[in-house]
Amino acid sequence: MRERWVSVSMAYVHVNEFAKEFKVTGDWLLQEAEAEFEKGDLVQASEKSWGAVSQYLKALATERDWAHDTHAHLVQVADMLAEETGNEEMRGLIDIAQGLHANYYQANRSEASVRYAMDEVRRYVGMLAAISPPETPPRRNHVKTRLFIQNKGRQSVGGEYNHYQLGEGLILQK
Repeated sequence: MRERWVSVSMAYVHVNEFAKEFKVTGDWLLQEAEAEFEKGDLVQASEKSWGAVSQYLKALATERDWAHDTHAHLVQVADMLAEETGNEEMRGLIDIAQGLHANYYQANRSEASVRYAMDEVRRYVGMLAAISPPETPPRRNHVKTRLFIQNKGRQSVGGEYNHYQLGEGLILQK
């Protein structure tokens, strides 16, 4: 039987820092989506547009301590944000963003359709960016962890994981 060692180093990160990381990634994905569209890669432009929306939804969910680990969670977050802000238009914009995500798998949308949806996504991200964090921050501490699974002293598998400290337990997320 092989011996395995796990080496973990942790640093506590404030919730706002996690949210900021998600937003920075969302902004970068919007730029990348434009670049892919200009190159004529409608599939990548579609997916990166969806990715920008998902990153902003994750940022806002993190600020509110809402689940955001699955696609279904993100749709729920979008719905709760529409409710919180009173902006019913946001309910339709998440559907447009999901249509771009579906295009990644189906590649069946025209250039004009993708362009229209990307413009709507950019508008939606602007709406999401304008939403302020709640006045009362979440209670849990976010932890960024660098995890190495070692085999006889040599790193064989590694990666950076996000996880959340909830009391004594940890939830690990790659």
